[in-house]
Amino acid sequence: MNWMNIIAILSNILAFMTNSLSLGLIILLVAVFIEVVLISVVLRNNKRSATNIIFALLSVTTILWLVAAYIVHLPQLYLYAVLLARLGIFFAAPMSSLFFLLAYTIPDERLSLKPAALWSTIVATALMMALNISPYAFTNATRIVNGSINPAPGWGLIPFAALSTFFSIFAVYLLIKKFRISVGDRKDQMKVVLIGMVIMLVLIIATILVPIVIFSSGAFVIFTPIYTLVFLGMTAYAIVKYKLFDIKVIATEALTVAIWITLFANIFVANGSAAISIGVLVFVATVILGAILMQSVRREVRQREELQRLNEKVQANNKELAELGHFKSELLSLASHQIRSPLAAMKGFISLIIGGAYGPVEPKVKETLGKVQGSADELIGLINTLLDVRKVEEGKMEYQFEKIDLKEMIAHTVDLVMPLAQAKNLALTADLPSAPVMVNIDKEKFKQVIQNLIDNAIKYTPSGFVRVALLQEGTNAIVTVNDSGLGIPATLIPFLFEEFIRDERVKKEIRGTGLGLYIARKITEAHGGKLSAESPGEGKGSTFKITIPVHAE
Repeated sequence: MNWMNIIAILSNILAFMTNSLSLGLIILLVAVFIEVVLISVVLRNNKRSATNIIFALLSVTTILWLVAAYIVHLPQLYLYAVLLARLGIFFAAPMSSLFFLLAYTIPDERLSLKPAALWSTIVATALMMALNISPYAFTNATRIVNGSINPAPGWGLIPFAALSTFFSIFAVYLLIKKFRISVGDRKDQMKVVLIGMVIMLVLIIATILVPIVIFSSGAFVIFTPIYTLVFLGMTAYAIVKYKLFDIKVIATEALTVAIWITLFANIFVANGSAAISIGVLVFVATVILGAILMQSVRREVRQREELQRLNEKVQANNKELAELGHFKSELLSLASHQIRSPLAAMKGFISLIIGGAYGPVEPKVKETLGKVQGSADELIGLINTLLDVRKVEEGKMEYQFEKIDLKEMIAHTVDLVMPLAQAKNLALTADLPSAPVMVNIDKEKFKQVIQNLIDNAIKYTPSGFVRVALLQEGTNAIVTVNDSGLGIPATLIPFLFEEFIRDERVKKEIRGTGLGLYIARKITEAHGGKLSAESPGEGKGSTFKITIPVHAE
């Protein structure tokens, strides 16, 4: 075959396309365009992935096979029918091996097939391609049915059919195996690819391969582009991992091009110059509007993909923060338990020494030991606070609710912290009602909340007063702790009850963890109540307010 023959074939093909845009040709053109778009989308997704590269190669060979399979039946190419038939199955040989390689690799980025198996596949494919292009594949093209050319198959198709069947069955086996052992998105990917491949293979074998080999009939070849498009489309969808935005682009471009081809075909079947002119104008306008539409869709896709990437990044960060939070809680729990036991032992020995269990102790030594004991108490208090934080965060804080007179509990708590106020010359008062205020609470934990608020008020009030008040309004009991202290900056109030939040003005002068109010809020909320704070401004004091339901009789 020389260049003159090739030119003659191309001329005949172009002449046929110009004079007779058949349904089969329209199907072919639309399918080829969509497959080119699929190749572009998949390679754009990851050009270095073995899965994506194999898919692209499979799509290219499929396109070549579709074109050859179509033109071989054109009556205008009767003289070259045998050569074109051989060329069609020449491209079909690598298709089956690429099916196998794709099934073996997807969705991995590297081809993990052993070198021996890979080279065996390549050699077998090369031999089949050589056999398919030889005179043993198709012998002649003497049969013409309804103007369609049907080349007569030779014995060379038998080993080709056997090898293609082997590769296809093995590919389906691999996909089924991957589907069974996979989980999550990977399992869904395998399911989509498997369904697409099975549909395509069943259609091709039942309507094309069997009729050609047994009945020498190619009546259904016209639908081949649709069969292959099912598999390639579903595989591309799986490879890009359900990125619906990419599929939206494919669908938009495919529909637009299908409209273009249809309108272009109508130009050649129109009757009269007026109809042709209108057809040309409609076609040109549609091309312009379609191009604008596709550009708009691409722009929208890029924006949505960027939002999706940002969302995935935020989710990853949230997951990392959750893991760090869990690690922090575990670390706090371990450290707290490991430290609390030695401190308890230290306190016990200090008490024995101060009490004279080991002999007389000088006053200065007792004073120093008393300071050490006080520091140990502070450390134990800090450890208990850290343990409470962990319990609150994990929802493991246990409550023993009982009916309690809140008035008595507040009076007792005020008496307990009175020495602290007196040491700073502060006026600590309690304005309590005469009648009992009954609430359903965990006595110890709710007492911890009130004591924390009073302690803070004393700590942050250099001079003046601290006033505790209790009143009942309807079905709620309201506890307020008001002071004339440093006040709270307006910018700090919204974050006051979060973890490790402290007033920057007094961090160096007043010790604290920034956890007390966080724990107090959580305990209050566990009682069905609410804890809030307000302040007129810096240096004007502050007021903390607890609202909790009274006990229902």
